[in-house]
Amino acid sequence: MVIALEFPKLWIVPPAIMLSPLAFEDHRKLGFRRPKEGILFGSPLFFLGLLLHPEGVLENLSVAIAEEVFFRGYLMPAFGNVVTSVLFALVHLLVRPTLGSLLTFFPSLFLGYLFLRSGSIIAPILAHTGMNLLFLWSREEFPELHHLLERELTGG
Repeated sequence: MVIALEFPKLWIVPPAIMLSPLAFEDHRKLGFRRPKEGILFGSPLFFLGLLLHPEGVLENLSVAIAEEVFFRGYLMPAFGNVVTSVLFALVHLLVRPTLGSLLTFFPSLFLGYLFLRSGSIIAPILAHTGMNLLFLWSREEFPELHHLLERELTGG
């Protein structure tokens, strides 16, 4: 992630790394199963986000797919929901050391719960996309809150 920040032409490296488990793990082990349950559990947030902020849905969906395959599908079975959520927040903090990045720990716990409850990676992918769209909407509707969330934790 840090390399991609320093060298913007390498933006594809982090998503490629996060999607790499698809090359060597069974897709069912990564959570590509129970599609009906995944859609049922993930679609409410997805459609709410789509309704309030339809712009950027494909970009946010692609980010959600990469992050959810890696964090929920690959790491969570080995480390559990809490540790995976800590790692999720740490990665976001490395990229942007802000209060909002730190707070990604809590949505990550919820995404892990959706993954466990539905048995499908589809649920956290859809919900993650919806939450990102809701964040974009809230940034426009509540600029004061966004200003607070984007405050750097490094003292700058």
